[in-house]
Amino acid sequence: MESKKDIRKRVLSYRDSMDKKEWEENSRKIQNCVLTHPFFLESNNIYCYVDYRNEVETKSIIRKAWELGKRVAVPKIEDEDMKFYYISDFSDLKEGYRGILEPESNFPANDTYALVIMPGVAFDRSRNRIGYGKGFYDKFMDKHPAYHTIALAFECQMLDAIDAEKLDYRPEVLITEEKLYDEHITE
Repeated sequence: MESKKDIRKRVLSYRDSMDKKEWEENSRKIQNCVLTHPFFLESNNIYCYVDYRNEVETKSIIRKAWELGKRVAVPKIEDEDMKFYYISDFSDLKEGYRGILEPESNFPANDTYALVIMPGVAFDRSRNRIGYGKGFYDKFMDKHPAYHTIALAFECQMLDAIDAEKLDYRPEVLITEEKLYDEHITE
């Protein structure tokens, strides 16, 4: 079986090879699905990653959340742990862990209920997820089991099967430009 490291390398090369027009068009399809999903519509607290290196674009989702009066928090890596902080503008971000934009804010987010919008490197149709290798989202979600989760990915990141481990967090919903994979909906 292919190692997670080899899967990451292969899938990231597919994603990185996407041209700008295709990336924008596919991101827009995914964003539209997120913005109409009940988890997004019903949540007042949106915890969302800031896209990096050809991940599904999230700034449009964050802008729309602000327009709707929702509070938005983004992740920051602190001592090998991921925490979320509220931001009210993109100027609240600066380059941080591995060059990813992170909040400068001192307003920690720790709500009873929230929607977490997460990235990933690879997924399968059962929503099993391979992240970037540090387990940040796995550990965060273990501490916040009441939060709803939506993962975003392009179809080029989809695999037939992933050999998931016990600690690997599986999001409730996975959205690609072609399909919505939802644990609450059976086909």
